Amino acid sequence: MPSNLRSPLFGMALVGFGAIGFGLMPLFARAAYAEGLSPLSLLVWRFAIAVFCCLPWLPRILAARRDFLIALVAGAGYMASMLFYFVALKELSVALTVLILFTYPLFTILIGWLGFGARLTRANLIAALLVLLAAGLILSPDTLGDAPVLPVLLGFLPPLAYALFIHLAARRLSHIAIPVRLSGVFSGGLVAMLLIGFGWEGGITLPGSMLAWGAAAALAVLSTFGALGLLLLGAPLAGPERSAIAGAGELITSLLVGLLAFAEPVSPAMLGGAALILAAIFVSARIDHEKT
Repeated sequence: MPSNLRSPLFGMALVGFGAIGFGLMPLFARAAYAEGLSPLSLLVWRFAIAVFCCLPWLPRILAARRDFLIALVAGAGYMASMLFYFVALKELSVALTVLILFTYPLFTILIGWLGFGARLTRANLIAALLVLLAAGLILSPDTLGDAPVLPVLLGFLPPLAYALFIHLAARRLSHIAIPVRLSGVFSGGLVAMLLIGFGWEGGITLPGSMLAWGAAAALAVLSTFGALGLLLLGAPLAGPERSAIAGAGELITSLLVGLLAFAEPVSPAMLGGAALILAAIFVSARIDHEKT
């Protein structure tokens, strides 16, 4: 591999493109909802298509069945919680939903401290305080308006689950080959959505139009298979600090989607919350850098 393809800047570019893919999720989800798909049905097709994209790696997956099962279980738990993110996208503004998701640095620090015995340093406390201040702005009356309370509360489950997934991935999944890891996580998401779908809605709905199929496929290929694959490829090259900077593109992309695609206003409180969250992400990345 040429040396420029192993450079930190190339890794940062990969993470950045992956972050843009993640940031486009609200666009594809809202398009599917407009065509009659429920969040659950959309997620079933999202993961089914993503699993299909992994089929070329089937021999490698079969040769690492234990690793695949570990990734499947971890993926099932995390991806099941992401249902609440997609439900929130249907009930709340894109900006509010995404800003709630990006409170995950606070949960990451708390889980590391309480669950894994990580040292609570001054930098940890600064990052946690920044997210708490951001949450105060995000949940202010000016930002919430007349938003329904339950989707707001449930919207905090995905960042909590993501924070736990980060720790589990670092401790249990980092040694697993990327193709096996991707296929396991996507398969876990598919199993979780099928179980919830049949238990909650009594079945799964087929996309009823070409636009619905296109939105589901774009969500699966661009914002799932492609985005996570680029992140996993780029992060080891870029390192934690550059990955955090590039990964913040997800928040910016999602805010732009809400503003440009759906004409949703972004209040000063939301902008302030976004700025504080970005600062917390960079502080968290600095913590990781100092550990290494």
